[in-house]
Amino acid sequence: MGIVLLPENYSEDKLLKLQQMKKQFLLICSLLCLSIVGANAQYTDLHDFNGSEGSAPFCDVTISAGKLYGMTSAGGAYNDGCIFSMDTNGGNYIDIFDFNGINGSLPQGNVTALGNVLYGMASEGGAHSYGCIFSVNTNGSNYKDIFDFSGPNGAYPTGSLILNGKVLYGMVEQGATHNYGRIFSIDTNGSNYKDLFDFSGTDGASPTGALTLFGNKLYGMTSATYLSSSNGNIFSIDTNGSNYKDLLEFNGTNGANPYGSLVLSGKRLYGMTSAYNTPNAGNIFSIDTNGSGYKDLLDFNGMNGDDPHGSLILSGRRLYGMTTEYYDASDYGNIFSIDTSGSGYVDMFDFDGMNGTTPPGSLTLARDVFYGMSPGAGANNDGLIFSYRDKSLGIGEIVSNTGAVNLYPNPNNGEFTISIKNYELGITNQIEIYNMLGEMVYNPDISQSTSQISLPNPESGIYLYRILDKMGNIQGTGKFIVE
Repeated sequence: MGIVLLPENYSEDKLLKLQQMKKQFLLICSLLCLSIVGANAQYTDLHDFNGSEGSAPFCDVTISAGKLYGMTSAGGAYNDGCIFSMDTNGGNYIDIFDFNGINGSLPQGNVTALGNVLYGMASEGGAHSYGCIFSVNTNGSNYKDIFDFSGPNGAYPTGSLILNGKVLYGMVEQGATHNYGRIFSIDTNGSNYKDLFDFSGTDGASPTGALTLFGNKLYGMTSATYLSSSNGNIFSIDTNGSNYKDLLEFNGTNGANPYGSLVLSGKRLYGMTSAYNTPNAGNIFSIDTNGSGYKDLLDFNGMNGDDPHGSLILSGRRLYGMTTEYYDASDYGNIFSIDTSGSGYVDMFDFDGMNGTTPPGSLTLARDVFYGMSPGAGANNDGLIFSYRDKSLGIGEIVSNTGAVNLYPNPNNGEFTISIKNYELGITNQIEIYNMLGEMVYNPDISQSTSQISLPNPESGIYLYRILDKMGNIQGTGKFIVE
């Protein structure tokens, strides 16, 4: 420490007080730093299920209009599961609908929201006990069993529906022509059910996740195939059911038995398998939408996580997910993140059996908060809903225009024009539009330098957008107002 020259009239008492003030200042700074670090990540048990209002949630939560919606696989009035709503802070939990077997039983996917209507599937029950597709208002009223699986038309849907306009797309794990499952579409009113593709075993079998939509293509995975092994595959198919392609066969050394869904960024798909070589713990991978460029990003080994059954989610350049086991922390699973390049793996949170256990679903992200569910643990050992806040996240990174993209008019009524300054002829771009909760509300392709965009069911408010090229690179970002 260097020599400090003090004024001649600076007494020893003043110097002592100055030193004491300095110590207090450093102490306050240290405490502030600790509080900031602690505040950057915060786990909260939002709700404990108690059986009568639901138990054993094997599903994901859906965020719509500031509310959480989800399903439990058991519990409720008839112990066949229920649909619930809850505020994002954990308040105002309501069991809005109870399954009773006749109207469905054992739901395992998540609900899909369109305005004030929720769509989903029950894996069992319904008219033929093979499961059903349903719709229900967000307040629990007007429940409709809009389609019943019978075996020949499909059986046991364990995944989730995706929505494109007024058409729902989904998969069943069994039934159909070869009893290996089916890809289907159906209008939101329950009409126009279409068999898009029946798995035969050699081209895939037992799909369990949801489909991923990009343009007129659907992408998905099966958990088993019988062409060369029973490890599953990645496929693509047009939305009209044509051009089915087996993009990649898992063989045990490149992954095996995926149970979740794919996430898309640009022209790259990301996903997980539950098993992978030794120690058979699963992996994270990426692959181009045409089936080329497969890359093993991370191998789970038990110490960094094991046996993921859900799906990844994407925020910026990082992927987030959960595993159902984790040997280094009492074998109850963890929350993790990893860069899309495969670097920078971070074990963010370890479940310990009290705060959650073996989560089979996926995370849902709104701004800087992850939401998820655990089928066990909680005050009543019937499962719980949790949040995990990470203040380093959020969508603040896409709030200013880079100049490469122009959006007009702004404000608008949900209809506007996107102009890309350095558009390359023949290159398809993608626009991602988010509301202020961080929910992606629209994700169309852009295949021209100037494109007209019309938001489906726009609500007044501020929206954020980003334009991605075919490699997933951000070309432009910004915000606009819908009046």
